[in-house]
Formats: sequence, C-alpha cells, structure tokens
Amino acid sequence: MKKEELNSKLEVFICNHKRDNQDDCFHKGGKELTDNLKKWSREKFGQEVKIFRSGCIGKCEEGIAALCYPSKEFLVNLTKMDEEEMKRYIEEQNQRFMKES
Repeated sequence: MKKEELNSKLEVFICNHKRDNQDDCFHKGGKELTDNLKKWSREKFGQEVKIFRSGCIGKCEEGIAALCYPSKEFLVNLTKMDEEEMKRYIEEQNQRFMKES
C-alpha cells in the first residue's frame, strides 16, 4: 500500500450512483452537477478544492447528495439547479478552512 496526501483544503464528494429504476443521484443530475463544479473549481481554486464523483453515499432518496470534508457535512435535496448555491457553499467553506490551516 502506498499512502499519498491530498494537497487540497476542501473535498466535496457528489453522488453519481446509478440504479436500474432511475431513482438515483445520477439520473437526478448528479453527473452534470459534478462535471460543472469540477470544471469551475479547477479554474477558481486549482488544487485547493477537489470535487469528486462518488458512488452511493446512502442519501439518493433525498435528491442528489454530497458529502463535504473536512466539515463532515451531508448536503441533500440537491438538484442540478443548485449549482450556484453549491459554488457559494464551496467558496465559504474554502475561506473557512484556509483561515484554520
């Protein structure tokens, strides 16, 4: 096993789980939301903030779900229309954790 450290201060894992019945984060727009936030984050923060596509985090029935570290917060009931709200959240969290480090 090889251990590597992340250079980021903030990580956001967005569920992209795909089920057969389409009641999942992928079909609710999780992929589109993840792709858009990844692109925006790379341009705005470089390596400070990482956006990851994740498997199921157990909240699909509550809309698109995201898990944020190091704050250890679940964000649920997301839709692809929440992209601007997610950007504000990420900016606020990044500022918070930059001050703490």
